[in-house]
Amino acid sequence: MSKPIFLCIPGASHSPRIYEPLKAALVCYGYTVVPLALPSVGGKPPTYDFTEDVVAIRHMATHLVESGNDVIVVMHGYGGLPGGEALQGLGKREREQRGQRGGIVRLVFIMSWMAKEGFQSSPRGDVSALFPYMRPNLHTGTITINPEEAASVFYNDMPAREAEYWASQILPQSIGVFWSQTTFAAWRYIPSTYVLCGRDNCMSLAYCEMILKDAQESKPNMIDSVERCNEAGHTVFLSQVSCFCLEGQSKARSTLLAESRKSPPQTTPRWNA
Repeated sequence: MSKPIFLCIPGASHSPRIYEPLKAALVCYGYTVVPLALPSVGGKPPTYDFTEDVVAIRHMATHLVESGNDVIVVMHGYGGLPGGEALQGLGKREREQRGQRGGIVRLVFIMSWMAKEGFQSSPRGDVSALFPYMRPNLHTGTITINPEEAASVFYNDMPAREAEYWASQILPQSIGVFWSQTTFAAWRYIPSTYVLCGRDNCMSLAYCEMILKDAQESKPNMIDSVERCNEAGHTVFLSQVSCFCLEGQSKARSTLLAESRKSPPQTTPRWNA
C-alpha cells in the first residue's frame, strides 16, 4: 500500500518555502510532500478575496486524488480558510462511494481557522478585526508585517538568527482574503486533526482553543484528534519538526534530520491515516 501524499498549504504572508524543513524530514520517511503557493501571497496584483486560493488548492488536490493517491492536507493559520472551503467531494470515503480511487484521508489544521459555513471575520473594507501586527494598506490592497514583529510573532521559539532569516522572507498579503465568506466546512466530512501550540504569539492558544471548541460543538464533524506541542510557537512544522511529525519522540530538528539521513526511522508521522 502506497503512503499518502502531504499537500501543505501555508498561512498568510508565507511562501511554500516555509514547509521545506518538514518536507526534508518527511521525505526521509518515504513520503511525497507538495507545498502549495497561494495566489493571494505576494500581492502583485492583490486578489479580491480568497477565491483564487480556493481554486489553486482545489486544482492541486483534485489532481492528486484523481491520480489515485491518498492525500493528507496540512493547513497553517489562514490556510485553513481556503483549505476548508476547497475540498468538497474529494474525501476518501465520498470517492469510494462513487467507485473512485484516491481521496483526502485527513485534514491537519495547525493553529488555524476551522470555519463553519457562513463565516466572515469582518465586512469588506473593515480592518478592525486584523491582528495588531498587520499593517493594512487599502490603496495597495495588501497587508505587510514588519520583520522585527514577524520574528517575535511567528518564530519566537527559534534561535534569533533563524527567526530573523524567516522574518526576512515574509511577503505582502492580499487583504481581501480576510473579508471572504465561507460556504463549506471540509472538517465535517473528512477526518481532521487540530494542532495546538502553547507558545504561539500569532494566534494565541486560548483563541485557537475557542476556534476548536466551536467546531467540535458543531454537528456533524469528523474532528477525531487534537495534538499539543506545548513548547512550540506558530510555525511548529518549521521550528520543531520532531514534535510535529513524530509519534512519541521529542528529538531536536537537527538530530531528527541527521538520524533520518543515516537510517530512516520506522515510526510514522502522527497524521498518517
